[in-house]
Amino acid sequence: MLALAAVAIAQRPPAHKLLVISIDGLDARFFSDPALRVKAPNIRRLMRDGASATVVGVAPSETWPAHASMMTGVSPWQNGITAPDLPASPGDRFFAAATLRTPALWDLATRAGMKVATVNWPSTLGADVAFDFPAYWQTLQGNAVPFDAMAQKSTPPGIADRVEKAFPSFEKQVWDDSSSANAATFLLANERPDLVLVHMSEVEEEQRETTARSIYARDTLETDDDLIGQMLAKMAPGTIVVLVSDHGFENDNRVVRPRVLLREAGIKGRVEVADGLIGTADPAVAAHLKGLIGQGRKSGLAREVPMSEVRAKAPALGRWIAAFDTLPDYVASDEERGPAVGPGTHLGVSGFWPNRPGYRSVFVIAGDGVRAVKLGEIDMLQIAPTLAEALGIKLPVAKSSSLWHSVSR
Repeated sequence: MLALAAVAIAQRPPAHKLLVISIDGLDARFFSDPALRVKAPNIRRLMRDGASATVVGVAPSETWPAHASMMTGVSPWQNGITAPDLPASPGDRFFAAATLRTPALWDLATRAGMKVATVNWPSTLGADVAFDFPAYWQTLQGNAVPFDAMAQKSTPPGIADRVEKAFPSFEKQVWDDSSSANAATFLLANERPDLVLVHMSEVEEEQRETTARSIYARDTLETDDDLIGQMLAKMAPGTIVVLVSDHGFENDNRVVRPRVLLREAGIKGRVEVADGLIGTADPAVAAHLKGLIGQGRKSGLAREVPMSEVRAKAPALGRWIAAFDTLPDYVASDEERGPAVGPGTHLGVSGFWPNRPGYRSVFVIAGDGVRAVKLGEIDMLQIAPTLAEALGIKLPVAKSSSLWHSVSR
């Protein structure tokens, strides 16, 4: 009897099927700024019919750490995905699911007997899921991921060939958002997974090549909206759709070099740049930097960040006694040469301090049992427990509360 009960629990159906779509670099201002005029009817319908929020991210506010936190419910310093590159091996990404120190949503769903599919989602290589098109490459083609590198790592063997038969244009030189959409649409139509995770990366790539929320990035977002419509058309009735993003975007219009600021003032002492902040453990340096706040473009410093906030988001920076954020579109640099405040590349960048004003990503959830409500601002760590509760499973390690009770009917 106990064995039969264990089997029944392991194979229980999900409370809801979930389709989770991440649009990398989808700054909340794409939709809050009417002047951008983004034509995204599918996304806007999800926002209108469901619950939506702006999201305060994690530190570092980059693609790989944020996606891990959205799946584990804990900060990068706890889940182990602390940067885009492995510190011991520069250029070697956190590709493998085994690098996660805490269970991810896909682990718990699989253990509960659910069919899980991941498409271009960071840190899923080797994940225990039914279908996996892992984000993977050995060398990039510019900023693009070679198609073959991902297709060859996809599981189960032969799944990429099956997608290509349904979508002859699937195989191409590089993996793009249409590749992710084709794979997800095929799985939704033919395999009916309980949980599908889809990562679309071209909006971020376009902003890095042009500017934050550029017309080119908006065009890419509008194309992604069309691809999302294709996925929505193939999902099973009653599926809940979730749209997330990992971080906001600003422009590298001006560079702030605190080491040069200090040298020009004749101040000796150590200063550091980390997670978008300028910080120090030196009282003299802290006092001088405090005095520069309010000087606008001359210093590029906008505000002092409370150390309680810094310790909560990035405990490794707790050695500082003071931390400072820069003005909008001003990027802190630890360079020792160049002007104290000088011109930047004018291209889109991320990696800023997550509590920075205006620097927000998005969260949208819509579908069966979800009511239309504006949630205001949420913490990124609330996403994983919300998804887990929607699936009907527990995420024991989650550090923040679920939003399910606030969005469900």
